[in-house]
Amino acid sequence: MTLNPATAAIIGMSLGAVASFSGAWLTQHATNRRERENRVWTRCMAVYEEAMIAVHRLGDLRAELSVEGKWPDGTRAAVADAHVLAARLEIYASSTVLDAHWATFQAMRAWIEAWQEWDNQEGTNPRVSRTDPRWREFTERVKESEDVDRQFLRVLRKEVHGERKERGVVWKWRPFRTGS
Repeated sequence: MTLNPATAAIIGMSLGAVASFSGAWLTQHATNRRERENRVWTRCMAVYEEAMIAVHRLGDLRAELSVEGKWPDGTRAAVADAHVLAARLEIYASSTVLDAHWATFQAMRAWIEAWQEWDNQEGTNPRVSRTDPRWREFTERVKESEDVDRQFLRVLRKEVHGERKERGVVWKWRPFRTGS
């Protein structure tokens, strides 16, 4: 059996159509995957930005509470938002970020509990005083919380920007270098 020109043209056209369809399908599949990953990355970055804002807001609250000894008006919502943020982080964050956030959350609970113990003292009128052991306990928990917050922010920045490695210069072009 010999291959006539019409049969060869039909076979070639069929192979071309299959190759064209396969290429279009693979390209569309790769594009959809890349777009989905980009949407998830964008949402993740929005949650990380929200986490950084929340850490700074709670830091401001903590600093004001350390000076005044009383909760500023309208700030209890900031503490309540920490639970919503934790849920969003559980969806999008890596395990490293979740661990760092958990440490931040635990440190926040520690300074709030220490403040409550100081504020609920019986028999004395609680005043901001370095001689009061409960106030000292509160200020120690505040310092620990500040350190943990800084670590959490470092982890977030590393997650967002990636780890940058120092690259040594292996070769440098020196056009006017004279040989000895």
